[in-house]
Amino acid sequence: MLSLPKGRRPLNPNKIPTGRLAIRERLAPIADLIVGHWMHEVFPMFKNVLQTVSEHRHLLFIIGGLYVLSFTAGLATGFLRPSTLESWIEKQDQVKNEQIEKVFVTFRQPVREGNLAAMGTSAGIIFGFNMFGSLTNTVSSILLVPIFFNLVLGGWIQGISLASLHGSSFLSVFLFLFMGGLEWITYVVSAGAGANIGLAVLSPKRVGCSFRAEAFKRVVREAGRLYVLIITVLAVQAVFEILYVQKVLLMGGTGVPLMPY
Repeated sequence: MLSLPKGRRPLNPNKIPTGRLAIRERLAPIADLIVGHWMHEVFPMFKNVLQTVSEHRHLLFIIGGLYVLSFTAGLATGFLRPSTLESWIEKQDQVKNEQIEKVFVTFRQPVREGNLAAMGTSAGIIFGFNMFGSLTNTVSSILLVPIFFNLVLGGWIQGISLASLHGSSFLSVFLFLFMGGLEWITYVVSAGAGANIGLAVLSPKRVGCSFRAEAFKRVVREAGRLYVLIITVLAVQAVFEILYVQKVLLMGGTGVPLMPY
C-alpha cells in the first residue's frame, strides 16, 4: 500500500476548496476560454491580416515611400521656414487647435488628476477622430489621385511641424515620435486599402478576377482585414496618447497643441 509523504494529508474529495486554490479553480475555466478563443479565433484572424499585408506589400511600400519623401521634404522646408509659409501654417494650426480645445477643455482637469472615466472617454474620442480620418482616407484613395494630395500634402505639413520639435528630454521626444508613428502607419495602410480597391476596379485581372464586381468584393474583404490592423494600432495609439497627455498636463502643459513635455 502506498503511503503519503510525511506531513501530507490525504485530499478530501468532499471538501470545498478555499483560499488560493479556490481562486485558481474558478479562474481556470475562464483562462481556458480566453486561450481557446485566442487560438481558434483571434490568432487565425491576425494571421490572415498579416498575410493580406504581405500580399500587398509592394503597393504599401510605394505609398509609404511617397509619404516618407513628402515628410522629409517637409522637414527640409521647416528648417528653412520662409516667413510667408510660417504664418500660413500657424493659421492652420490655430484653427485645428481651437477645435480640439472645445472638446478637450472639459476633460483637462479630470485627466490631469487621473480620472479613469475621463481618460477612457478622451481615449475613445481620440480613437474615433483618427478612425474617421482613416475611413475618409480610404474612401478618397479609391479614386487614386487624392492619395497624392492626402499623403504628400499631409506628410509635408507634418514634416514642417516637426522641424522645430523639442522637449525636456530625449525620452519625451522619443515617446512623442513613437506615438505619432503609430498614427502615421495607419495613414499608409488606410490609403493602401483604398488604392487597392481602385486598382482592382480598373483592372480586375490584377487580383485574379474576370469581372469588376467579383474583384470589388474580394478587395473589400481584404480592406476589412487591413482595418483589423488599423483598428488595433489606433486603439493602442489612443491609450498611449492620453497617457502622454496626462504626463504633459502634470508637467505644466495644456495638451493643446500636443507637444513633448
